[in-house]
Amino acid sequence: MIEPISAMATASAAFSTLKKGFAIGRDIESMASDIGRWMGALSDLDQAEKEAKNPPIFKKMFAGKSVEQEAMEAFANKRKAQQQREELKNWIEFTLGRKAWTDLIAQEAAIRKQRQETIYLQREKRRKFVAVVGWIFMILVGFGVLTAFVMLLMAHQARASTGPEYVTCRKSGCTKIDKQRVCVYRGAGNTQETMFFNLTEWTPDEYQCKYDPNAVRPPSLKETLDAIRESQK
Repeated sequence: MIEPISAMATASAAFSTLKKGFAIGRDIESMASDIGRWMGALSDLDQAEKEAKNPPIFKKMFAGKSVEQEAMEAFANKRKAQQQREELKNWIEFTLGRKAWTDLIAQEAAIRKQRQETIYLQREKRRKFVAVVGWIFMILVGFGVLTAFVMLLMAHQARASTGPEYVTCRKSGCTKIDKQRVCVYRGAGNTQETMFFNLTEWTPDEYQCKYDPNAVRPPSLKETLDAIRESQK
C-alpha cells in the first residue's frame, strides 16, 4: 500500500517550495518540476485512500497497523492536501488568472492518468499476485493440518483397536508352596499373571499387568495353583 504519511511529506515539501517561488515572483514554467512533484504526491494520496478502503484480506488478518487507522490517516492527509490545493488555486488565480489554474488542472489530470496506467496498475497486479500466493499458502497449510489430524485420529483408532498396553490385574488368590507365596492376578481380556513372593513379603491386591488377551478361557484359579504345585515337585 502507498504510505500516506510519506506522500503527504512529499506534497508538503513541494507545496512549501511553490509558495516561496510565487512569493518571489517565479513563473509556473520555472517551477514545473515542483508542481509535478506536488501533483504526483496528491495523486498518491488519493490512491492511498482507495487502497485503504479496500485492503486485501491478508492485510486485514496480519497487518501490524489496523486497517481503520490507515484509513483515517489517508483521509486526514487527503484533507490537508485539499487545503493546499485550495490555497494554491487562490494564489494562482489571483496572481496569474483563472486560465493558469485551468491549465494546471489539465496537467494534473495527465499526471494522474499516467500514474494510473503505470505505477498503480503495477501495484494492483502485485497485490493480486500476493493475494493468490497467500490463498495457495493458506490452502496448503490447511490441507497439511487436516492430513496430520486424520493421521493422528487413525493412529489413535489403531491403538484403541489393539487394546491398552497395560491393564489393572487384581489378585485372585494365593497359595504357599515351600518357602514362597504364589499369587495369581487377573485383568481384562483374560489377561493373567502369576507372581512369586517371599513368605515375609507384602503381596499387593492389584498391579499393572502387560495386556495379553486370550481367546481361550484361562485355567481357573484352582487349576492354576494345582499346576504350579505340580511343577514344584
